[in-house]
Amino acid sequence: MHRYIFDELESSLRAGVIAPGDRLPTESQLSKKYGTSRTTAIRALRDLASAGLVQRRQGSGTYAVDIPLPSLRSIAFCSLFVRESSELGYVEGLIQRHLADIASGHQATLHVQCLPANGRTIRDSMRLAADALVARKIAGCLYYPAELPQEDMDCNRIVVDRLREAGINVVLIDRDIVSYPQRSEFVRIGYDNRRGGTLVTNHLLEVGCKRVAFVGIPEVSTAVQDRLAGYSESLQNHGLAASPDLIWSTDSPTEAFCKQLLKLGRPDGIVCKSDRFAAMLGRHLTSLGVKIGHDIKLAGFDDDPIASFLPVPLTSVRLPARPFAEAAFEAVLPQVESIGNVRRQVIIDCELAIRASTTG
Repeated sequence: MHRYIFDELESSLRAGVIAPGDRLPTESQLSKKYGTSRTTAIRALRDLASAGLVQRRQGSGTYAVDIPLPSLRSIAFCSLFVRESSELGYVEGLIQRHLADIASGHQATLHVQCLPANGRTIRDSMRLAADALVARKIAGCLYYPAELPQEDMDCNRIVVDRLREAGINVVLIDRDIVSYPQRSEFVRIGYDNRRGGTLVTNHLLEVGCKRVAFVGIPEVSTAVQDRLAGYSESLQNHGLAASPDLIWSTDSPTEAFCKQLLKLGRPDGIVCKSDRFAAMLGRHLTSLGVKIGHDIKLAGFDDDPIASFLPVPLTSVRLPARPFAEAAFEAVLPQVESIGNVRRQVIIDCELAIRASTTG
């Protein structure tokens, strides 16, 4: 709730609704307005002060300050699929941290924009996030498209169009905002997910698997689509078909989902869209009496630290974050500095980390 109050006040401050010198509502007024505790309201005001947006004067109140305009080398890392950066996945979080280090070393400022809490729907929240970025007057945005159901996929387009209308240059991170084989007009930095899907499926077939399943997500994601394409390509190269009963999607693998997968798919190998999916799947399969690495060989993507600490260490496609962050920063800076915007893709390679979950 403190984050919700912070987002509301920050938007008003940056948009000039609360002008420099204006006094903000008191803690008691805020707690009454938002139906929360005074402690929560105090935390929101303290966070605003820490961000340099307000000044707290003892015995007088909280006042808006004159917010300096960001420099031309001010860029944003925008991930509208989490509420706070601490919720980012392993690879996404590493990319953000590397970007912050690289920006600091180049005397550039990196802003982080997540999904605000004050939107009633995902569509509202994403529009508010775009407005917040425009209010910050950033020069460039590294936009991490949200993985959304088909009916909401246009939300990513709404955000990037809003940024572009405001003169903000956009570079897409990892995923595109349109489905393959379409390509958007933006520069995109991505991983070679198709090769990763081929590498891991080849490995499972080479260690003896005959029925390899793929478990992904129902949302539209070019990254997962590429991994699935690599999986299908590997099967085809081995004279096998990507059978519909072996391609499964779920938001969260449950025990019931695993029972259905075992009953209908009868896999002896499984490729998961991520290590965290594989970890959940492995836990439920184990509870059902399946021996991971023997009865079913299991693999994921990301090479999250969780992969090597599981009861049966997980084979995973490693996605290196540092070279990805360097390529992303190099892609956005020329645009920020008005050197030009050339439509292109930069693909970062991946590698396979083989562990006991596929070697038995």
